Amino acid sequence: MHIETELVGCRTRLAHRVLHRTGPHELICAPATSRVLETALLLFLLTAEDLAPAHADVARYYLKDALDNNPPDPLQCAFARAALGEPVPGDAVQRALASFTHFSSPRKLLSFTVLLTELTGAPPPPGPSADAFDTKYEQVWVRFQATALKTIVTPHAATPADLARLAPALAPGPPWQANNLARLLGLLALRKVPAHRPAVRRALERLADEQLPGGGLPFITGLDIFATALAGIALARTHPGNPRLTGMADALARHQNPDGGFGFTSGVTQSDTDDTAYAIEFLRTTAHRNADTLAAAERHLLALRNPDGGFPTFAHGAPSEIAMTAGAVNALAPNPAHCAVIEDAVVFLLENDTVIERSWSRNSTNAVFRTTLAYAALPADAPAVMRAGARTARARGLRHLMDTQQADGGWGHTPGDPTDPISTAYAVIALSRAPEHAPELDRALHYLSTRQQPDGGYLSRPDQAGPRPLLYDTPALADICVLLALTTPRDTKTR
Repeated sequence: MHIETELVGCRTRLAHRVLHRTGPHELICAPATSRVLETALLLFLLTAEDLAPAHADVARYYLKDALDNNPPDPLQCAFARAALGEPVPGDAVQRALASFTHFSSPRKLLSFTVLLTELTGAPPPPGPSADAFDTKYEQVWVRFQATALKTIVTPHAATPADLARLAPALAPGPPWQANNLARLLGLLALRKVPAHRPAVRRALERLADEQLPGGGLPFITGLDIFATALAGIALARTHPGNPRLTGMADALARHQNPDGGFGFTSGVTQSDTDDTAYAIEFLRTTAHRNADTLAAAERHLLALRNPDGGFPTFAHGAPSEIAMTAGAVNALAPNPAHCAVIEDAVVFLLENDTVIERSWSRNSTNAVFRTTLAYAALPADAPAVMRAGARTARARGLRHLMDTQQADGGWGHTPGDPTDPISTAYAVIALSRAPEHAPELDRALHYLSTRQQPDGGYLSRPDQAGPRPLLYDTPALADICVLLALTTPRDTKTR
């Protein structure tokens, strides 16, 4: 059977399933599942405050079950053991993060060391300097978390401004910025301040009632805006003009932040390059309805751009990143007014082309697909040397895919990892732009067709990370990422 014939039914069932994931708010429902780190922090707090013993018991069961049957990364395992009262090596954080090379590595090392010593009762790390918690260019929840960590280390030095910044951790209702990790860190800090202890205990009792079935707690509440934007791009190819799709676009527009950008889910006021870029791509398919929203989102992206031509995730001045820059290029390129911006961004990508980035997505295939599309978006009248460099870089990224495709036709997070649908879907998007690799693409598409579940959906190892490099799972993304791959137009032109 020809692969396209094989995929027709697969794509139809999957598109129907994704289209009907919309909720009453007309966004795609994409809740996150429980994670070990947040559940361990909750258990520690409930135990330390001697609260909600039944909730503590189910959290304890969740952690024990995870350690026995589905252990996460070594860092989260260390937190689970600490919360359960088991011994944890003093260098657990250093060993767990030894292979994580990123501009945020020093901050992550300090942050998790402070947290783990809090759970184990070990002596705190030697006095970090005040600038160790500097978060000048960071997102709002990292600034919040830095204040919490500083307060945990030196509660006597907490200022009224510090305590006011941490106050959202005490608020009833959904977590501030949809972020349970930030809320838990705020409670860990505020319980060090006697005047806030009663409010912390009340907040903990409310938080315990939010445990998911099985006893765990998720990192964030979900990725409804991110999922809606991604799904919308794919569904615009399968269901153009569908009223449900139009409703999704209008709902996304209603969730635009005042700065013109988009956060990852409803209630998140911190805009970012990733969500804004994907939202632009989707909204461009309904530009006749959302022209003002689209223009404001483009202005937001342009304001984030750094002098090096690249784009950071959250704030102008923070380090530019490869996948974020490529995503911005793919969002802005259809507007001819941005040709100079596109060329500068491609220069940044070419200067950093030796790196196969693993960042918010822990898949190397994610950065490859986004840069492959970005190089193809380079204006035809760009300098010849730039176009030649883009061809070379594109070929290098595709060679990485050729070298890491596994015998079953799929890819894992890194070479040698078990294959999974999300990792493979990202590779398919890149290969769809590479007619010279048609046999490898057909093998990858066959892999995806054979992994479809009887209900039309997909199961996959998660690929989203936060804080980087810790994975968290939003199961809806397996369906959405595969649909994005299966609907990507296939380039048949010889290059």
